[in-house]
Amino acid sequence: ERIALISSGGQLERKYGCYVNPSLISQLKSLDIDLFIFSCEGIDGGGDLWDSNAINADFKSILLRRASQSLLLIDKSKFNRSGEARIGHLDDVTHIVSDAPQS
Repeated sequence: ERIALISSGGQLERKYGCYVNPSLISQLKSLDIDLFIFSCEGIDGGGDLWDSNAINADFKSILLRRASQSLLLIDKSKFNRSGEARIGHLDDVTHIVSDAPQS
């Protein structure tokens, strides 16, 4: 745990089980994206999308804004939940795939 693992994808964040690379965010702002497929930590009652850390939320927020279409993959346990950092709003998403019953 005291060893920092750094690769071409960024630095390993053991808590979240992912690599993060803050410098990548500036590069993403110039991309035109056709389809962004993503998941999130939760959707609160107001429709805000949340993630477990600010770096991932910033990454997803930029991609969501840059994409022509977006596909949110989310299971029913993530509804009425929030997280550490806001990604965006459900209104920003063009398509949703979920096992939650439709209301």
